[in-house]
Amino acid sequence: TIVTSFIFFSLILPNNLEFTNIQIQANDSGVIDLSLDNPQDEIAGIQFQIVDYPNHGLFTAVEPSDRLDGFMVEFYEQADGSVIIVGFSLTGGVISAGSGSILSLTYQSTNPYSSEIEISLIEEASFLGDALGNALAYTYSPGTVTVIGEEPPEIQAVENLTATGGYGSVSLFWDDFNTIDITGYHVFREGNLIGTSNNTTYTETGLQQGTQYCYT
Repeated sequence: TIVTSFIFFSLILPNNLEFTNIQIQANDSGVIDLSLDNPQDEIAGIQFQIVDYPNHGLFTAVEPSDRLDGFMVEFYEQADGSVIIVGFSLTGGVISAGSGSILSLTYQSTNPYSSEIEISLIEEASFLGDALGNALAYTYSPGTVTVIGEEPPEIQAVENLTATGGYGSVSLFWDDFNTIDITGYHVFREGNLIGTSNNTTYTETGLQQGTQYCYT
């Protein structure tokens, strides 16, 4: 007698979020869709923190699609230029399984220059939840806003870089004569990146006494 057994495996695909790519003129606005591909009827709440990098614009409006019918959706602009979006069902409903846009975000360019802006999620602050508040796994793909505008001016190198040694430390100072906004500086020692600074000074500690260091 031959006994044959079968083992069946059920593969559940994760939820997938995806931003669309758009092209706009400088100082104009456009609409970015956030699409959701969810294989099951289990998502009862959403929270996203969405950020643009570089921060050359702002989110001015968020509109839910028909897939969030019955959901209360609110958005909160943050000081760092990101936006937090929270949505939940007022009747205990869920997002039906399927694919397509769930949110439309209006993005306003605030910079006159051409640029490529990545629209992405801050994953640790973003959440898909079931009716019990349990987190659901997801993947996501960022989007790109291509801004058509003026050619950005060249960034000028810093000048008058000086160093002051201390006990196990070196403090750097420099001048910046750029007339455009500079978001920060990369500091290198012996050709290796050791840190960043948002102003025209930087101090490195934990160094060896009587040792020569070279900074860029």
